[in-house]
Amino acid sequence: MNLGRATSAALGNIRRNKRSFLLSSVGLVVGVATLTFFIHLGMGIQDGVLNRIYPVNQIEIEPTTVGIVGLREQVIDPARLDAGMVDKLRALPGVVRVYPKLRSKLQARLWGGKALFGYAARAEAFFDGLEPELLQDELKRFERVDEKRERAKLRRPVTCLRDDECPLGQECREGGTCGDVEYWEHFVDRGVAIPCSDADGGAYCPPGQACSGGTCHVLCEGADGTCAEGSLCAPPPMCASGSCPGVCAPACNVDGDCPESAACVDVRGGGKVCRRLRCELASPDLQFSDRLGDQAGKVLDRCANGVAPGSPGCEPLPCPGGTYCAALDVTTTQGFCEAPVPIVMSPVLIELFNSSAATSLGMQKIDGIDAMLGFQFRLHLGDSYFAADLPKDKQAVKRAEITGFSQKALEFGVTMPLSIVRAINARYKGQEAATTFDTFILETEGNEDVSALIAQVEGLGFSLSRKSEDARKAADLLFILTVVFSFISVVIMFVAAVNIMHTFLTLVTERRYEIGIMRAIGATRADIRRLFLIEAGVLGLFGGVLGNLVSFGVSRLVNWAGATYLQGIPFRPDEFFVYDWRVIVGGILFAWLFCLVGAWIPASRAARLDPAVVLTS
Repeated sequence: MNLGRATSAALGNIRRNKRSFLLSSVGLVVGVATLTFFIHLGMGIQDGVLNRIYPVNQIEIEPTTVGIVGLREQVIDPARLDAGMVDKLRALPGVVRVYPKLRSKLQARLWGGKALFGYAARAEAFFDGLEPELLQDELKRFERVDEKRERAKLRRPVTCLRDDECPLGQECREGGTCGDVEYWEHFVDRGVAIPCSDADGGAYCPPGQACSGGTCHVLCEGADGTCAEGSLCAPPPMCASGSCPGVCAPACNVDGDCPESAACVDVRGGGKVCRRLRCELASPDLQFSDRLGDQAGKVLDRCANGVAPGSPGCEPLPCPGGTYCAALDVTTTQGFCEAPVPIVMSPVLIELFNSSAATSLGMQKIDGIDAMLGFQFRLHLGDSYFAADLPKDKQAVKRAEITGFSQKALEFGVTMPLSIVRAINARYKGQEAATTFDTFILETEGNEDVSALIAQVEGLGFSLSRKSEDARKAADLLFILTVVFSFISVVIMFVAAVNIMHTFLTLVTERRYEIGIMRAIGATRADIRRLFLIEAGVLGLFGGVLGNLVSFGVSRLVNWAGATYLQGIPFRPDEFFVYDWRVIVGGILFAWLFCLVGAWIPASRAARLDPAVVLTS
C-alpha cells in the first residue's frame, strides 16, 4: 500500500470515527494552547515591559558602596569616574557604547502649570543628564512619531517660511511645508549662556571652555586664532574692552544657518559667525512671571525696523519665536536669548500624579503623555525648599520644556542633555563637578554578552544599579514562570498522548475484522502500522493548529481586558503578546510528535494481529 492510498484510507477512518478523534484531541488542543499562550505572553512581557524599561543589551552600573558607621561610601575614588573611566569601560570586551550619566550638584526648585492646573504648582527640582543619542528611539516611540507622520500625509500641505506661519501644534519643516511638531528633535543642547569671571579663567566653565568677556566659550588656539572646522575666531558678544580672548563660533552665511537664539554677523578679517543675541528685560521681576510673553525681552543689538540700534526710530525687537530672554541672574535684566532647556520625564511621574497627587490636591488628572509634550515651566537654579539658598547674584531662572518621556529618565525629577547638566554643575560647583560622572550605561552587541560583562565590571568596583538589578530579577522570574508553565503544558500533552493511546487501542479492538481483511488481501504489517500512524499524525496536526488558534483567541481577549481594566497600571503595554512563527510551528510539531508516541503501541499491536485468528474467532 503506497503513501497516497494509506493517507486516503486514514482520512476515511477519521471521518467514520470523528467523535472519538475529536474527544481525543481535546487534551492536545489544551496542551498546545497553554504552551504557545505562555511562551508568547512571556515574550510579550519581555519585549513590551522589561525591554522598554531597560533593553536586554544595556546595563547601568554604579560604583559599589559599603556601609561605614551607618553611611554608604563608594569603594572607587569619585575622581576616577571621569572621561578616562569612560574609555576604560568602552575597552571591555563586548562593549560597543558607553553613556555616562551625571546628576545635578545644585539645589533648585521648579514651578509652573497654571494653564494646565489652574495655579502654578511648585516643587523641589532634581535633574540629571544623559546623551540625547541614547534616548532618541524611546522618545520617538512614546511620542508615536510614525503615527504623526502618517496623519500628516493625509493633510493638504501648507507652505511656510517660519514656524509662526503654521497652524497651532505644527512647525515649518524641511521642504518649506508645515508638519506636526516632533518634540523628540528638541532634546538637544540648543545653547545655554554660562556667566563667569574673567579672573577665574575656566574654573567655573564646562570642560574645554574658558571665560572670555564674562561668559564661557571655546577659546581660539594659538596666535593665529585657530578653530575647529566649521568655526571661525571672533570676539565674544559681551566684550566691553575689545581685548578679550577670541572665541570659536560657528561659521554662517545668513541668519537661517544659526540657531533661533543667534544671528549671523560679520567678523573682522572676513567671514560671518553665529553670535548669541543679547537681550534685556524691562524688570528683573519678569523672570518670575507666569506669562510666557513677559520674558520675550528686547534684543539689544538689533531693531525690528532695520535702523541702527540706539537711534531714536529704533523699534524694539523681541527675542525670536521659540526663545526667551534669559537673564544672567535674578538681580539683572540683561542676558541672552535662549531656547528653553529640553527635559525628558519618566512616565512614572504621570501615573503617580494621576493616582495620588491629583486626588489629594483637587487637580485634574493628566490625559496621557501627549498633554504634557511642549509644556513649559520655570527652573530656579540656586533656590531650594530644603537647602540654603545661594546669593541672589548667583541664582538664575531658566525656562524648561518637556520634550518627551523615557523609562531611563530620572524617576522623581527630570533628565536633560548631558552637556547642559555639565555646564550647570561647572557654573555653580566648579569644573571638577562637571568632569566626574555618577553612573554609566553600557551597551553590548547582544544579550549574550551581558553576563560576562557584569562579572568584568564587578572586578572594577562597579555593581548593577537598582533599576538594572530589578530588571534582571524580573527577567529571571519571567523566564522561570515561562519554563514552569511550559512544563505544565508538556505534562498536559503527555496526558493527551496517553488518552490517544487508549483511543487507538479501543479502535484496534473495534476494527480487528477490518484489519484482518486488509491483511488477508495483501496488506503488510508495515502498511497497517503506517495507516494508524498517519491517522495519529493527522490528529496531531489538527490539534496543534486548533490549539494555536485557541491560544491566539485567548490572547486577544487578554489584550482587550488589559486595555479596559488596567488603564492606570504603569508600563502597561498595548500588546501583551509577541507571536513568533517558530513557536507556532513548534507547538504543532509537539502535538504531532506526542500523537505519534501515543499511537505507536496501538499501531504495533494492530500490525501484529494474525488475520487467520481474527477472521475465524
